[in-house]
Parts: sequence; C-alpha cells; structure tokens
Amino acid sequence: MERKVKIGFVGAGFMSQLAHLPSFKEIEGCEVVALAELRPRLREIIADKFRIPKRYPSHKELAEDDEIEAVVALFHYLLNAEVACYLLEKGKDVMLEKPMAFTYELAQTMVDASKKSGRLLMIGFMKRYDPGVQLAKKLIEKLLATGEIGEPTFVRVHIFGGEWVCNIGTPIFTDEPYPPLPERKADWLHPSLVNMYDEFINVASHNLNLLRYLLPGDWQVEDAFLKDTQLLAVLQRNNLLCSFEYGRLPAHRWDEDITIYFQKGWLRVETPPPLLKNVPARVIFYRTGEEPSYNEPIAPWGWGFKREAEHFVQCVRERKEPISSGEDSLKDMLLAKDIFLKIAAKL
Repeated sequence: MERKVKIGFVGAGFMSQLAHLPSFKEIEGCEVVALAELRPRLREIIADKFRIPKRYPSHKELAEDDEIEAVVALFHYLLNAEVACYLLEKGKDVMLEKPMAFTYELAQTMVDASKKSGRLLMIGFMKRYDPGVQLAKKLIEKLLATGEIGEPTFVRVHIFGGEWVCNIGTPIFTDEPYPPLPERKADWLHPSLVNMYDEFINVASHNLNLLRYLLPGDWQVEDAFLKDTQLLAVLQRNNLLCSFEYGRLPAHRWDEDITIYFQKGWLRVETPPPLLKNVPARVIFYRTGEEPSYNEPIAPWGWGFKREAEHFVQCVRERKEPISSGEDSLKDMLLAKDIFLKIAAKL
C-alpha cells in the first residue's frame, strides 16, 4: 500500500469548499491533515465539516508543521506570490489556483523560489486534466504524427463564459472580514486597463494555457484589440495563426471552445462549465474528402478538479514535474502581458 501524502490547505473560501477540499478528501493516496484560514470562525466550521484535525491561523504557522509535505493554497490570487514563496522556502510543495499572480514579474519570483528550494509548484489549470481535453490532445498528436488530414492551418479560441457554477452547492460564509489585498499595479499596465486585465487573467488565462497545451510551441502575440469588454487577439506560432476571442455572455450555458483547422478537416473541443462535475469536454472531429464524416469520440466521465488533485498527489509522491507547472504557466502570464501591451499602444 502506497504511503499517504500529508496535505495542508490554506484558505477555506468558495473554491476550496466546493471544488478542492471535496476532491482531495476523496483521494485514497493523501490525507488532508491541516487547514489554515485567517477567519477564525470560518476556519473552525470548515475544518469540522471536512474532519480536518489541525487548524492554524495562517500559512506561516502551517508551514512549521513538519508532518505536512505539500500545501494546496486557495485564496485571492493577489496573495499567491507572497504565500507561495514563503511555503516553498519552508520546504513545502505548493499547488495554487490560477492566475499565478497579477504580473509576469511576480509570477517569476514564484518560479525562482520553487527552483531554489527544489520544491514543486503546480498551477490549477484544471482544464488540462479534463478527460475530454486529454482525449483531444492524444488525437491531435496522432493527427500531427500521421499527417492524415494535413497540417494545421488556423486556430480559433472562443470564450464568452456564462453559467459556470451549475448548482454545485452552497458555500458557507461568515461575516468575518476578508484580509486586505495588495494593490493591482504594474509599471507597464495602462491604468485604464487594470480592471479588464484583472478579469482577463482570471478567466482567459485558462484558454491561453489550453491553446499551448493542445498545440505546444513558441506562441507570440501579433496584435490585440479591445472594444468595451470584448477582446480580440491574434497569436502566431510558426506561421500558424490563432484568433483569440474573449467576451461576456450572461447565458444559461457555458460558451467556450477551441477549434483547430487542418488542411483536410478540423477538431473542436467544447469545454464544460468549470463546476459541472464529471461531465468531460466534448470532442468533435470532422474529416473532408469524397466521404466526409463527423466523429465524436467519447471521453470517460471525470472532473478536471478531481483529476488535477490526483495528479498533484502523484507528483508529490513520485517527485515529478506537474503538467501545469509554475514554469510552464509563466508563458500564459507573458502572453497576457503582451496582449495588453498591444492594446495599450492603441490608446
């Protein structure tokens, strides 16, 4: 029987309660032994609910617990850099929610701390772990290797959001104040773009990350445009163009997909609402020719949040780099920065 990885949690808010704690508690290969939360009443309520024995007022006290091997840190992303660097320096492997930080520069400090300490840093891009996405990745790799429908000619990434909670449950709140947050600022970011940039990295960093996962390579930002809250960016990789569409739609459904066009067909991945449990991404494959066809390979049931939790535990146990490592995720931060630099140049 494999040893259980001893996990500590930092943060007991919405995503911790509804997605991450339930996922880690179901994994046989780990044990959630501690919870750190600045709000005392919420800390006790959630620790009791999930039967977590040790309770700490902050990440600093939790970091001194030698029983804890790895930490899942879940709070406002503006606090990620400070907390992650501290935990890494204290010898803990760390998993964080995306986005990594407000700026590429801050994200780099976290990667530096991970390398210096020799500890793992994983970012919670759970879409990479979706069974449908992983099925699509294998199919894309096969198509590229065989060349059976030619080379990729264009990519379209589309994210307009919509309903994402899907009645998963009701989190527990208290009237305790949330801790103060660092200021959102960067020398290179135009002040008028702060709110939109904040929204973009919170939501669309998933899609930048997914693009690079399905089609790895040196993606560069050719240009970007912003009209109100609708954003269009043009990316390029080795003469392959990508149209990256971001906007808002207050719909009952989740409106998000990526389509990769080839010379003789296309493959589309329709990702599900983030909190719709156990419904994988839909994969549609169209092939042209004398006998054109649609094929919809079916992925097994599964939830990205649960599968990323299993992956983190496995990486901690086997000392291997996560497929959504901090170093890899730096590239998303750099692309986001470049997109908004292109937008700022037009102001």
